[in-house]
Amino acid sequence: MPDNRTELINQLAASMGAGDYAKTRYEKSRYDLDTGTLYCDGYVISKTVIDEAISHFNLMQGKCNMEDPASRHMALIYKTAIEAIKRMREFGDNPQTDNHLPH
Repeated sequence: MPDNRTELINQLAASMGAGDYAKTRYEKSRYDLDTGTLYCDGYVISKTVIDEAISHFNLMQGKCNMEDPASRHMALIYKTAIEAIKRMREFGDNPQTDNHLPH
């Protein structure tokens, strides 16, 4: 029997198909290359939501006016998010596998 509320919730989530959630509860954020799932601050972010994020950032970047400095700055922020997600998907938790990155 769980000795506290958090353990009970984690066991319930695991029994309902959330997998071994308790293991990820106290780990740093990580991306599972096999499932396409991001575990971050206690959230489980699915591949579908990650795809939606990329689409959203692409849409927002496309709306930016590159002639306006503030809008161009926002476009760079969106581009940074897009590229970070792409790298996460490509390399998971081990970005050092890319020969183009400093070690």
